[in-house]
Amino acid sequence: MTLEAQAIEARDQWSRMVSTTYFPLTLNYGDDQGGFQGSLKVWKADNDGFSLSRLCSDRLEYARNETQIADDSESSFLVTIPQHTSVYFDQHGRTLRCRPGGFIVEQGDAPYRFGYEHRNAMWVFKVPGEAMQYRVRRPERYSQHCFDAERGMGRAFVEFLMICAERYEECSPGDRNRLFEQALGMLSLVLEQDERVLNSEQSHLKTAHLMRIERFIASQLGNPELDPALVAVHSGISLRYLHKLFSETGHTVNEWIRRQRLEAARRDLCDAACGITIGEIAYRWGFSDQAQFCRAFRRHFGCSASEMRRRILID
Repeated sequence: MTLEAQAIEARDQWSRMVSTTYFPLTLNYGDDQGGFQGSLKVWKADNDGFSLSRLCSDRLEYARNETQIADDSESSFLVTIPQHTSVYFDQHGRTLRCRPGGFIVEQGDAPYRFGYEHRNAMWVFKVPGEAMQYRVRRPERYSQHCFDAERGMGRAFVEFLMICAERYEECSPGDRNRLFEQALGMLSLVLEQDERVLNSEQSHLKTAHLMRIERFIASQLGNPELDPALVAVHSGISLRYLHKLFSETGHTVNEWIRRQRLEAARRDLCDAACGITIGEIAYRWGFSDQAQFCRAFRRHFGCSASEMRRRILID
């Protein structure tokens, strides 16, 4: 095999590895015909679609196009934390340059271009689109900014990702899932506290109202009396205005409450160490009737609660 053929084979192999780990991407290696070097280590959660990876490679550009998006049945976000040199990122008509000490959020279901001019290393946290949307309102907004990873909650988030990698082998499959869920929770705090995003919103007051309302709902999921009237009273707004706020989100208030309860119940079911019955989980998260919970669970997830728990125990 010629040296040129070996280089082409190495690049093809790298392209396949990257697309398998994240999602289909087009890689541009530039005009350099020399050898390519790269390494990729992946820590993957069981069942949930989360992963953490450590990627090192020579200079490279990655692109995501409309055809790749249309052919992909799942949406994901990538949180990328460069280590050695700056990266550039172009999405939604805005170009960012993120240096080491920061991180960016890449939206996988919209076209983008990402790369670096020199050999680099980075951590990449892959988050399923549904999980991201559950924790972060309109997460696509956050692809427009670089975030601080050197202080405060941003640094705590990045350090926690490294702990996830360090302790991965010591954890059970259920614990691995919980680690990545916790990492997403920390990420959501970093993003939603960022004043640049809030101040860029035309409907700043509406966004602030929704964030407070969603936090209240999250704190009351176990309360079977939780309903739109209670939310409106606690938030100091009229019931009519509450429904108007949610009409712009694609969910009714009741749909949002039910979805959050079902997601919380799913996390308990996926926790092999949880040790409580399906009925107890249903009541824990505000369902007053187990049969009603089981019907709602099947409609939302496409399988019964007992089937999901059985799969986790088998794995």
